[in-house]
Amino acid sequence: MLKHSFPYSEQILQWVWNEQLFETNNLFTECGKNIHILNQGSLNHSDGPDFKHAKVLIDGLEWNGSVEIHLTSSGWKQHNHHLDENYENVILHVVTDNNPRTVSTKNGSSPYTLNLLPFISLELTHFLSNIQHSNALPCAGGLHFISEEAFLQQIEKAHHEYLEKKVEDVLTFYSPSISQNNAWKQALIISVFDGFGISNNRTAMQKLAEVLIQFNYSDLSELQGYARQTAFGSSSNFAWNFKGCRPHAHPTKRVEIAVQFLHIIQTTPFEEFLESRALHLWADWCKRFGIGTSGHPKILFGTVYLPALYLLGTLYHSQNIKKTVLEKWKSYQAPIPSILLSKFKTLDISASIYQNKLGSVHQLNKYCKPKNCSECLVLKKAISS
Repeated sequence: MLKHSFPYSEQILQWVWNEQLFETNNLFTECGKNIHILNQGSLNHSDGPDFKHAKVLIDGLEWNGSVEIHLTSSGWKQHNHHLDENYENVILHVVTDNNPRTVSTKNGSSPYTLNLLPFISLELTHFLSNIQHSNALPCAGGLHFISEEAFLQQIEKAHHEYLEKKVEDVLTFYSPSISQNNAWKQALIISVFDGFGISNNRTAMQKLAEVLIQFNYSDLSELQGYARQTAFGSSSNFAWNFKGCRPHAHPTKRVEIAVQFLHIIQTTPFEEFLESRALHLWADWCKRFGIGTSGHPKILFGTVYLPALYLLGTLYHSQNIKKTVLEKWKSYQAPIPSILLSKFKTLDISASIYQNKLGSVHQLNKYCKPKNCSECLVLKKAISS
């Protein structure tokens, strides 16, 4: 158990309280009263105490109200809680302070104080220390036990979140000022161009798509000629990054393919996107363009086309479209470069859990790299085991 200060953020301490990652038996207030937590409360994302609707037994008497979290008791006055009527219903002041002071509310009441330091496990502190000082995954070497079941649940959670994120990405290109049909098609087209611009030419590809969408053409060859001249002609103002581009990823090649997608999306009757076979259109297009359905096109099917179809289902209130996309998304296997997931190899976890899973990329970017471990199921399971 900790005997000294808690050298982490208040947000981490809130997480420790919310997940009850401490010894919950034999808790005592600073005045010596026994505490039993019936409900830690719900995290408050607005003004007022950190947790609302908490319920605790203090010496057998039930208290209902709010809980406020601070690293040290001095935070109470520093934040002017003693002058704020929103804090008058605080029943417990939770701190990590070996010499906490009693605090008071605006109406003169004094919430009980609980110092969590003696009740926080060394397992948790070792892990938190690893978060701060390691460049590797925090759970690699920071935990004695990692549950494959918890890791799988977390990857599935991240996988679902990633679909939601990609739907939001498509929605950023949606224009409410035009008809819904055209707005959706345009959002899909710009998203496709954005995807083919990864990683160094996304902005240029987006701008090019916005220009080409407005061009009235008679056939594909006319569109292709206009696209080449607009993108790479002497008067072009697109800031292309050609450095280190492999032949298949060169902007000229990517523009050529993206233009074909633009044409086929614009000329496909909108009703076809509302039918059950819409899920197979992408593969048909790739075959027609002679690019196959592996590699980059297969990734874009998952990161662009499926999210766009899900958005379409939302716009047209079609549960059938959304259900079809979700079923495909859950089982979808994408050819993710192994180097992107190499950090997971440091864990004693079967590679089959995270390989070819788009949610694994989201897991790294949202949870592992920024070290948002307090939101991850893996740590919660490890600490509670």
